[in-house]
Amino acid sequence: MKRELLLLIPLLLLSLTVVFGAEEPRGEKVEVRLSEYAVEMPQTLPAGPATFLVRNEGRKNHSFKIEGPGIDQMLEAVVRPHETGSLQVTLQPGEYKVYCPIGSHAAKGMTMKLVVGEKREE
Repeated sequence: MKRELLLLIPLLLLSLTVVFGAEEPRGEKVEVRLSEYAVEMPQTLPAGPATFLVRNEGRKNHSFKIEGPGIDQMLEAVVRPHETGSLQVTLQPGEYKVYCPIGSHAAKGMTMKLVVGEKREE
């Protein structure tokens, strides 16, 4: 009986990974730091897949939203102080608005423009 349970553990872990979306970051990895009331990240990126790795370095809850060519997405959950979240998107060339969609945070300065250029040659 114990042996059968030990054999099921890898399957259980794999299913939890799929259910909770704990997949490997893909494409460009973009570090984002949120605080009161600022968004710190690169202002330019290449087109293509990108994973935004969002860390809340502030004392209040924050989130992360990106709007632009073909994209209007945000983190699924609020990022509590000193915690992280991630968002995967495929960026097209153009201009994007990046901001914290919580309350008046964007109006207080938690917003920026992201410019996406052509895809990098590999």
